[in-house]
Amino acid sequence: MRILVAVDSFKGSLTADEAVHWLSQGLMKGARVEVDPCPLADGGEGTSALVERYLGGRRVMAPTVDSFGRPRPGWWVRWGRTAVVESAVGSGYLPPADRPASVWHTTSRGTGMLVHHAQQAPDIDRVIVTLGGTGAVDGGMGFLEALGVEFYDRDGHRLTGMAGHLERVHRIRWPDVVPPIVGLYDTFVPLLGPTGAVRLYGPQKGVTPQDVEPFERHLAHFAHVLQDSLNQSDLTNRPGAGAAGGMGLAIYALGGRLEAGAPAVAQWMDLASRLERADWVITGEGRLDAQSLLGKVVGTVLDQARARYRPVLAVAGALPADLSPFYQAGLTAAWPLVSGPMTVEEAMRDAPRLLQQLGENFARLLMYGDSG
Repeated sequence: MRILVAVDSFKGSLTADEAVHWLSQGLMKGARVEVDPCPLADGGEGTSALVERYLGGRRVMAPTVDSFGRPRPGWWVRWGRTAVVESAVGSGYLPPADRPASVWHTTSRGTGMLVHHAQQAPDIDRVIVTLGGTGAVDGGMGFLEALGVEFYDRDGHRLTGMAGHLERVHRIRWPDVVPPIVGLYDTFVPLLGPTGAVRLYGPQKGVTPQDVEPFERHLAHFAHVLQDSLNQSDLTNRPGAGAAGGMGLAIYALGGRLEAGAPAVAQWMDLASRLERADWVITGEGRLDAQSLLGKVVGTVLDQARARYRPVLAVAGALPADLSPFYQAGLTAAWPLVSGPMTVEEAMRDAPRLLQQLGENFARLLMYGDSG
């Protein structure tokens, strides 16, 4: 029996690579099965690590800044003639205790610095930016600034790219040439509205309830000026425009394109042909919810497995009360990572043991069914 293990990371606990390892260890302990380890990512955190480890990518060190503009070492991955830049490296999410100021001081400039560094490297003719795991909500203003875009207020004073300056932007000067950029998004989120960058993801980055409306207004103003300067009118509602605090909007403004990350990574990892050779598939992530079926790893695996009539088991740190949408999408069955009383902290700490235990049980169950 051949089992394909195609899982995402368990955020805050295990990388996709680690999750695949522990599940695979359990499967091989439980029965004599052939395991095909296939860690995946959704275009957010961890994507460049997969390129580096499994696809022959090579890490290139480069200076950058964090989401509050503080200098820090960074890197991007060279993959042939392509550079893969992870936005979380240059503008990554910071826990509240590590934030030196309010979210109004956040910037995406660090990611732009890494892109600029990659664009200057010899033999690089394409840059892919993975959009996810960021701490800035600046509409990509800092990202654009690092790539040569200049912002001015009503009095002609030049502005630095950060969230607190969005409302002051009156005029934008674009560079003559910007090499094409491809963004990979892990969410379809638009820039504005109830499912936009501020209302949906802003709170986890430090946007307070009192700041939601001002942030929404400032982003809307920035987007309006940006679109007017380009004679465009449809950028804010494009898929992924609100990804990474609005960095998706910035990539669209530069003439780049955005793609759903999970299908792209699945293609890189040759998921389709590996599914053809599998008898069973195991997928999973930290939490199964409505977002899991919208461009995430689990939804991508289910789509491709269903097209090939492959049964799929899922494991997650938390399961929704209603799994019927997942069953309709092709899921065979799902198990929670935790089977007894345990705090979240304990579950995250014990995730390797719990995944190995589940893998062993899966193998025993599947082999029993196969022998029957």
